[in-house]
Amino acid sequence: MPAQRRRFGWPTIIGLLVTIPLLWWALRGIHFAQVWERFRDSAKLPLAATMVAVGLTLPARAARWRVLLREELAWLPFASLYHATAAGFAVNNLLPARAGEVARAYAARRLTGVRFSAAVTTIALSRVLDGVTLFAILVFATLVGWLPSEFTILNVSVGRIILVASVVFAVFFALALGAATFPHPVLQLTAWISARTLPQRWVTGFNEGVKGIIDSLAVMRDPQQLAQVALWSAVIWGLGGLSFFLAFLAFDLSVPWHAAFTLQTLINFGLVIPSTPGFVGVFEAVTRASLSIYGVDGASAVSYAVAYHFCLYAPVTLMGLWSLNRTRIRMAEVQEEVDERFSTAVRRLTGQYERVVEP
Repeated sequence: MPAQRRRFGWPTIIGLLVTIPLLWWALRGIHFAQVWERFRDSAKLPLAATMVAVGLTLPARAARWRVLLREELAWLPFASLYHATAAGFAVNNLLPARAGEVARAYAARRLTGVRFSAAVTTIALSRVLDGVTLFAILVFATLVGWLPSEFTILNVSVGRIILVASVVFAVFFALALGAATFPHPVLQLTAWISARTLPQRWVTGFNEGVKGIIDSLAVMRDPQQLAQVALWSAVIWGLGGLSFFLAFLAFDLSVPWHAAFTLQTLINFGLVIPSTPGFVGVFEAVTRASLSIYGVDGASAVSYAVAYHFCLYAPVTLMGLWSLNRTRIRMAEVQEEVDERFSTAVRRLTGQYERVVEP
């Protein structure tokens, strides 16, 4: 199937099947007049400041990505990585199936010359770092009493969730540290295992994927580099928490300031759920459920969710489209690249892929 004819059919259908019931749940018992009244009465200056805080996360992400790519190229132009980052997040808002991650890697390759595989693996690593940072916030919030450990999510207590997640994170961290410290034995072991357990057509791609992941973990061998990555992660999610807090001020919600950080964490974990572009429905449902912890009524929670969602969506999308225009990368090119990468992944799995040297 030609790449340009692909339209992400199944991801879109799955996203709609998830989004529609969640949007119904988020809006149940809510009258539009109530939502509009609360939005009309909200303070607009804090909402404008919210958009500024959200916008500042993009250059912070670009700065962290630059550190992660240091093993690939010692020096990379910050402006190019910023444009690639902004473009990727805009595409995530406009296309399904997390297409923005592919678009971000494609833009980085076009603008800086880094290998596509290196860009993809460092993007994946940055997502893992985001998860670790958010989980650390959740643990801290529970330890200091900001989020009661007995509070339940889907009938499971927060304390139990943290206990299980801590074990999982500890295991993965130990594996990652071992792979970063002893890369060659790990590569030999995975090559031996893949040759004996996987279909032959998958072995090469699997081994290359493992090598790319291990290469991206090189940051763990350099304490100074790791500290820089941790600092930028703190800046990114500090700005994110600030944006949630500023929106609290706009709607005059009677919640403690630290609720901005726990709310941010719960929402971002909730956004792992498949959805339509821009996370419509999922964002509103998770926000309403999370704000109920602090006794916020449904109409106020939905008003807050819709307003914040707009403050999140609008600046990121506009900044990303501006970056695409500034770098003369057409949206059609991004669409074709994303389609081709998805098609290539399918051909790899079905054994119909003819190996070529990556440009």
